[in-house]
Amino acid sequence: MSARRVVYAVNPSAGRGVPAELGRRLAGGVGGGQLPDLEVVLVTAGSMPELRSRVAAELAHPGGVDALVVMGGDGMVSLGAGLVAGTGVPLGIVPAGTGNDFARSAGIRRDAPAVGIERMLTALRTGDAGVREVDVVRLALDGVEHVALNSVNIGFDAVVNRRANELRRLPGTARYIAALLDSVRSFSPLEFGVTVDGGPTRAVAAELLAILNGSSIGGGIRVAPRAVIDDGALDLFVVGRLSKLGLLTLFPLAMVGLHTRLPAVSFERMRCIRVQVPAGVLVYADGEELRGPGRDACTLDVRVDPGALRLVQPQASA
Repeated sequence: MSARRVVYAVNPSAGRGVPAELGRRLAGGVGGGQLPDLEVVLVTAGSMPELRSRVAAELAHPGGVDALVVMGGDGMVSLGAGLVAGTGVPLGIVPAGTGNDFARSAGIRRDAPAVGIERMLTALRTGDAGVREVDVVRLALDGVEHVALNSVNIGFDAVVNRRANELRRLPGTARYIAALLDSVRSFSPLEFGVTVDGGPTRAVAAELLAILNGSSIGGGIRVAPRAVIDDGALDLFVVGRLSKLGLLTLFPLAMVGLHTRLPAVSFERMRCIRVQVPAGVLVYADGEELRGPGRDACTLDVRVDPGALRLVQPQASA
């Protein structure tokens, strides 16, 4: 595909020092040939809600938009997917977050963001970009609908995610492991009601439930090694009752692919799931908090929307 007008949205806290003005500098100045210059509409904001609103306004521009490109981590990718999934507008991803787990599953290179955005805009301008249709995770919680691309995390994993978001000085997986060590001391097993693909509701005693479209969480911890982002299915990853020592070793074992041998670990392929979430249990999606502590019990509905997102694939992606 090629593009003439692209909306380029930058996470307020992402980029690792890459100036947002990079998009303007590259507009019309990358590549060559006989194609007209690429118009890049740079969108920034002081907060994610404000950024979402501004991007939505640009996508509604009367002149049309050929692609939305987002720079950031999984939360930013989720924001972009929520705006363009099902619309036909392709989404380009420039990884610049801590985990970048969806980018890993999509085979998108995670080198310097400056290299990534230049590669992306060059491919769009010259017509070298491809498009891949990938699945979207749609969920409803407390009557509010959300979109995710990589994972929905409930229970202990969400607790670790929350703590990891506070440890911003540590890089990637190191942050997640540090959060794991800090969180395991006060965590207790949970009781869920689970209904998969419209079947009977069953009681599940577990430390965590994770619903995955991508294969990894925590910056490359492949907890669902068979998950594929364009197979029309989701993977349910359940960790049953484990001792605190078992929880401490779970994710390090997952880093080397050995967690699948634990009797407490199970996987299930599905298209939709309903989870009765106990009071006070955290729910996260793509690294962003959807339900914090101190809340009442609730029902979470999650389903896959096959091929709902057109993902831009620069020629140099690997």
